[in-house]
Amino acid sequence: MTPSSNPLSMLVDIFRSPSATFIALHQNGIWGWQPFIVLLLTPFLFWGAYFDIVNFAWLKQALLPQLEQVNPSQVALLDANTLMASEIIAEVLGRITSVTLLAFWFHFATKPSQHQQGYWKWFAASCAILFPAVLGDLASYVSALLKHGQVLSYAANLNSLNGLLKLPMTNDWFSFASSLPLLMPWYIALGYAAVGTWTEFERGQALAISALPWVVVYTIWALFLLIF
Repeated sequence: MTPSSNPLSMLVDIFRSPSATFIALHQNGIWGWQPFIVLLLTPFLFWGAYFDIVNFAWLKQALLPQLEQVNPSQVALLDANTLMASEIIAEVLGRITSVTLLAFWFHFATKPSQHQQGYWKWFAASCAILFPAVLGDLASYVSALLKHGQVLSYAANLNSLNGLLKLPMTNDWFSFASSLPLLMPWYIALGYAAVGTWTEFERGQALAISALPWVVVYTIWALFLLIF
């Protein structure tokens, strides 16, 4: 397999030829900062565009009754700039946390491999694994544009399950649905490609390493909600 020839072609290869991406990242780990920066940039672009086209008076009227129930202290802070900033900060911090924890998981889960990779190599790989989220940001923008901004902020992000379910903030499953990524199967597939490219593990073991953190976290979370 021929590695990606440059950082720009590597971004395309994440969708077209993942193995070429991970070979390139193995040779040039510094290239991982490019997908990381794009991952942090696109939430600014999406939420900035969303609050440009949404009718904020309509949005505020819809959010107020829910905020009064779930977080009354935030009612006085409900204005366009504050809400936009909170959405951007939550999205950016969520992505940084996901990349960081995913890198830790791959670093320790692949310790038995004969081909050891450092934490920052797995950090670069995790940036590539989560990079399809930028397509979710683009899809979210197109959806909001086609609906002329008539979509509530908590249901505007099509990267999450709540982009489809549109559960209100008062629903017990709201946080779960807002966190669960619709692109999780794609992330698992890219993780499988990374482990398969960088280690000698069998396919089943590589798939288990890639899928386990996602399956365990969301299964435990769902069981907690069902039981308690």
